[in-house]
Amino acid sequence: MKNVIALSAIVLSGCAYASEKPADQPWHNEKPTLSTINAPTKVMPMVCKQEQAMAYLKELQSGEKDINTVKSNDHGGKGANDSGWLTWRVEDPSNLIPCPEGGAGATEVGMCWKELNDEPTVIGLVRVAPGTAAPHYHREMECYFGLSGQGLTWAQERMQPFGAGDYIEIPSKAIHYTPNTYDDQDLIYMYWFPLDGKFSTFKYQWPQDVGPGEQLMFDFVPYTNSKLVRSGNGGYGWDVVQKSK
Repeated sequence: MKNVIALSAIVLSGCAYASEKPADQPWHNEKPTLSTINAPTKVMPMVCKQEQAMAYLKELQSGEKDINTVKSNDHGGKGANDSGWLTWRVEDPSNLIPCPEGGAGATEVGMCWKELNDEPTVIGLVRVAPGTAAPHYHREMECYFGLSGQGLTWAQERMQPFGAGDYIEIPSKAIHYTPNTYDDQDLIYMYWFPLDGKFSTFKYQWPQDVGPGEQLMFDFVPYTNSKLVRSGNGGYGWDVVQKSK
């Protein structure tokens, strides 16, 4: 994801801070909600119909391009890292390295991502290995489209199937996460923020970042290894096993 979710939220602590926070927009909700109110769907939600995102999806769905040949900063976009699929090591998150041929499952952190666009809309691809993931929220509304694999996504206050051909609309500040539940393949999806660009202005909130009221909200979300995640011993979630040894 964009700058490895800001270096996995600053060395996996869950804090993707911008140097200066821009003013909230009308679509930025004031307070977080327990989950998105939207179920996964086979039909693209209206709010997700952003020009650059739809152009990338057309290429990927038609087979004109695949996850390796699709180009960054295309279709009128700019600002993305065009180095292809990247990942990082647990002990050296600031040094971005190529994703191995084995995909996310062959990495230390269980995740690879490819930036497609930063402005005017943040767009990218992510590969998720089987394992633990942690919920989070951000003020920017987000859309997903499943490209391959199968997982679950936290929506309508319950875990629901999410995989190839599925869309999910995640409103501003809705708590969400989408773990991979298959052991033999990566879960691969495209993500985009149809109303916001320039990821450096985003801020991710993780369970360990919030006060006692919001921590209670995270308690209602079914995810594992929560103590490790909240202690800072597991940022985006997939490195929990390695770092807890």
